[in-house]
Amino acid sequence: MTINVNRRTVLGAFGALTISVVLPGHKARAAIVGAMTQPPLKPENLSSYIQVNADGTVVAFWGKMDMGQGTDLGVAQMVAEELDLPVSKVFVQQGDTATSINQGGASGSTGIQQGGTALQSAAAEAHYQLVDMASKQLGVSVSDLKVDDGVISSIADPAKTVTYAELIGGRFFDTQLEWNQKIGNSLFVKGKGTIKPVADHKVVRRCAVMCRGKLWGPATMWWT
Repeated sequence: MTINVNRRTVLGAFGALTISVVLPGHKARAAIVGAMTQPPLKPENLSSYIQVNADGTVVAFWGKMDMGQGTDLGVAQMVAEELDLPVSKVFVQQGDTATSINQGGASGSTGIQQGGTALQSAAAEAHYQLVDMASKQLGVSVSDLKVDDGVISSIADPAKTVTYAELIGGRFFDTQLEWNQKIGNSLFVKGKGTIKPVADHKVVRRCAVMCRGKLWGPATMWWT
């Protein structure tokens, strides 16, 4: 007797097939992704790259896929570095056309060098916006503020503090970025926030030193 089994038959028998993947460099944040309604995906929208959850964790929407070369962890490190967060608080949502701008394929060893830098720049802008919000809320100049683990505090008066979650947790940034009008590997965006100099790195310092300032492929395997 011959039994014909096809995709429709299998899915019909089980109702639905759900696969959950939790990436390295963070705690299990998958359930939070999609809990809010993301604004329309546009390369010039900061909300297309960075989201701050109500619990202070961060989602980085990355339009690439890791294929075992460690680029997902590299992106988590880069975003964590710019936002002054531990890697454990950054979740990389990757390769989902519903939540990420098209940044090309896995791209091998250039996945970080090309695709990661756009997320790094977006995270730097998110940091800039958050510090600016904190300055207005606390009544303290930006130059008198410092950030540690998602908490922004006054250097002169440490009692004055506000968290990322309190500032924008559960909502999306409405910031517009400069976009180079390219889709795929060459996509890049820039805002008012500047990327940290390598000398100031804490999360990816070892990687940056080993790569002489360039963040790319195999180097993402060495992390702190």
